Amino acid sequence: MDNLMIQLLPVSKDSGDLSQPPTSAEEYLRRVRLEAQACPDIAVANLEPGLLTNKQTNVVSNLSGFIPAPRGFSPSVQWQLKEASNFAVLRQKINQEREKLLNTTENQPALPQPNDESKWCKLCLGNKAEQLLKAKRGVSSTTTDTDMQGVLPLFSIVAAMKQSTVIKILEFHIGWLQTLGLGPKQGQWLYALLACLQKPLDPDAHSMLRTLARQCAALRASLETIDDDRLPALNLLITLVARYFDQTDLADDR
Repeated sequence: MDNLMIQLLPVSKDSGDLSQPPTSAEEYLRRVRLEAQACPDIAVANLEPGLLTNKQTNVVSNLSGFIPAPRGFSPSVQWQLKEASNFAVLRQKINQEREKLLNTTENQPALPQPNDESKWCKLCLGNKAEQLLKAKRGVSSTTTDTDMQGVLPLFSIVAAMKQSTVIKILEFHIGWLQTLGLGPKQGQWLYALLACLQKPLDPDAHSMLRTLARQCAALRASLETIDDDRLPALNLLITLVARYFDQTDLADDR
């Protein structure tokens, strides 16, 4: 320690007139040395804890952006694990049947182009939903036919989709969910698309699933009663993302 404290630069002890600004670098260094010598080796601050307590700001950070379920709105862990297990069995059956379907060219459904959001919205949710979506986005619509109700996510439809199409349509549905909320038909489509989503997830699919779970959690938090018909579907979608697709930080643990 003695070697470390050896003075590096020679500085005279004459500090000059302390009431005036230093006029040279040497004079500045002399004043710095005097100030250091006047400081105690250990400084102790005498604080009043009460003053600090009154000025504290409580900050709750949720890095995942996931809104926990209100009390009584989340399913049990046992229910979540059972639904994830049932979902895994369904995916195995779908994969087996898809192989058979891909080996034949008969009865292949005619589907919209993957990037045609408007036609996919009509196919999945119907014309009224497509018009409402455009209205909420401030886009004019020239469609007058409001009778098309949308179709169910039949196996013949979802199994015929390429994986890139599955991801794209899932992206559409997540956007519709944010704009339109969750309806019964869309809940079925989301479940079917998740059943056809292959693992391991690519980065885009991983991000979309987390967005889906966060949106479902936000919708769930807005429900006024546990008797709301949307609650089981929201819980199921959150469970699949968290328990089956391994986003466990988004799981309901209560």
